[in-house]
Amino acid sequence: MTLLVTALLLLWQGSALTLDQIRSDPNPEHRAKVAVEHAASSERAAEEAYGRGDMSAVTAALNATVQAIEIARDGLAQTGKSPRKHPGPFKSAELKSQDILRRLNDLERRMGADDRTAVAGPKTKIQEIHDAWFEGIMSGNK
Repeated sequence: MTLLVTALLLLWQGSALTLDQIRSDPNPEHRAKVAVEHAASSERAAEEAYGRGDMSAVTAALNATVQAIEIARDGLAQTGKSPRKHPGPFKSAELKSQDILRRLNDLERRMGADDRTAVAGPKTKIQEIHDAWFEGIMSGNK
């Protein structure tokens, strides 16, 4: 009920959730889902900032993308669910992170050689988390 009220208030205010608001969500599975959506939104913001030529905004948006994916990783870990036995939320996060990685690759290709370093670190971290989700679903070891 509290989440519903919070969501309605935020919609009414017309603002998106912040990373701190996402972190405070008591439901780890919901937290993970919202965090992945936030990561996708932050990645799109990075693309828009690059289009404007604002590299500081690109860096900030990419950092927010990584932080959101890390929140999702931690949230899914806190559910206590096995990715092999309950793959739904893990698969959803894995697919969305795969899409984010695809978009980051496209952004990197559009960037000049000097700007590409801004994408390398975030892309590596997101790839690691994506791979862990994928391996957890496929192997059942996580």
